[in-house]
Amino acid sequence: MPETFYSYASFGLQQRMPMRFEADVYECEVEGEIPEVLQGAYYRTGGDRQYPTLEDDIILNGDGMVSAFWFEDGRVSFRSRYVQTERLKAERAARRRLYGHYRNKYTDDPSVSNLPQRDNTGNTYAFEHHGELFMLREDSHPYRVDLDTLETLGVGEFGDLKSTALTAHPKIDPVTGEWWSYGVFASGEPTTDASLHVFDKDGKLVREQWFDTPYPGLSHDWGVTREHLVFPIMPLTASEKRLRAGKPYYEFDPDLPSAWGVMPRDGDPAKDMRWFDIPGLVMGHVMNAYSEGDKVIIDTPCSPGNCFSFFADKNGRFPTMPETITQITRITFDLSKPDAEAVTLEPVEGALGDMPKIDDRYAMSKYSIGYFALRDFPQMGVGQILWDTGELRVHELQGAAAQEPVFVPKSADAPEGDGYILTVVDRFVEKRTDLLILDGNDVSRPPIATIKLPFAMPMAFHGCWVPA
Repeated sequence: MPETFYSYASFGLQQRMPMRFEADVYECEVEGEIPEVLQGAYYRTGGDRQYPTLEDDIILNGDGMVSAFWFEDGRVSFRSRYVQTERLKAERAARRRLYGHYRNKYTDDPSVSNLPQRDNTGNTYAFEHHGELFMLREDSHPYRVDLDTLETLGVGEFGDLKSTALTAHPKIDPVTGEWWSYGVFASGEPTTDASLHVFDKDGKLVREQWFDTPYPGLSHDWGVTREHLVFPIMPLTASEKRLRAGKPYYEFDPDLPSAWGVMPRDGDPAKDMRWFDIPGLVMGHVMNAYSEGDKVIIDTPCSPGNCFSFFADKNGRFPTMPETITQITRITFDLSKPDAEAVTLEPVEGALGDMPKIDDRYAMSKYSIGYFALRDFPQMGVGQILWDTGELRVHELQGAAAQEPVFVPKSADAPEGDGYILTVVDRFVEKRTDLLILDGNDVSRPPIATIKLPFAMPMAFHGCWVPA
């Protein structure tokens, strides 16, 4: 009997259905004029199950769907393809669902119980480094995908890396070209094992150091400055016992504070980490981080409750909408002070939303401009923060919502923010998708150009621009 395609839970207490198609659009429809300097490709990935799921599934469990917008001489073409993981290939061979709930091997068909890359769907971040394109997912070693065709090339080579996990939010050092990464549950099981690892500009592993986190909690993104590292651990805990009982991988514990490890960038995490507790706060993403003497500053969207709304708390309760709303917040750790006085929080008024991005040339250093997907319902769009003045600029959307904004500079030496924002927009009424090109200096202005797709796309999480 064919299985039923159930809807799955997404962020913001939404329910979605898988879309289950790959597409090619040669010569997309364009309104406006595409800037001449946009020569290259915008890559993205997200989760979309090709085969039916169990009931109560979540978007994080979707098969990776990589997509690309290729820009050439004022024209744009589009392609999307499933990431051909071992998991997806096994299901295609069986022509049915073989895998159960998110990161829970005990809910799988017995025929695939020993697949080493069980959770590797490549669905979180399309990331380019040393000329290769990777489909990242924070619990696995990522797959490589061909930059020109989106053909899956297999799992990447990472030297003698012991960690089973590479974060889905690596940081590229704009000075050295290094790929900074880390992983929690680094031994492959839901424990306090964690690993810091660094690859040089050519992708060679040059550093790996292991340490323990205060509890086995979720850690989706982190902060790297020129002098410090910041490791946030959120009070969504994992346990082997709960998995064996067939229950979800994460469970929110409102009685636990979020834990933030801060250490010197060149230090030993097992010896030099200093942990700070911040109660009543959950974060998922980081806009940027930098250091000023003894002060370590990290800018992040924070919620007062559990923004990972598809995971219940330890009492079986799911969050209400107000508990899930994130607000861009500047967190400062003053390392010259005792723990009880070291942490300050400064929320940015009106900056409600997530998926923060910057001009990546200013990563790890003090910067002036940040961008994010504005989600102040019913006001939706793209937000821009001018940190020096506190000004918030907004590109408003009607009957639509923006996904992650990505910044592309006009040139290598252009001033900060002098470039373009690329953001995919879901048109709810028309049931299709646009790619907007906005002015990076002022996103409130009308779009410079709109690239139109004649269909709706599965939601993607994170992506990158790769110049031609």
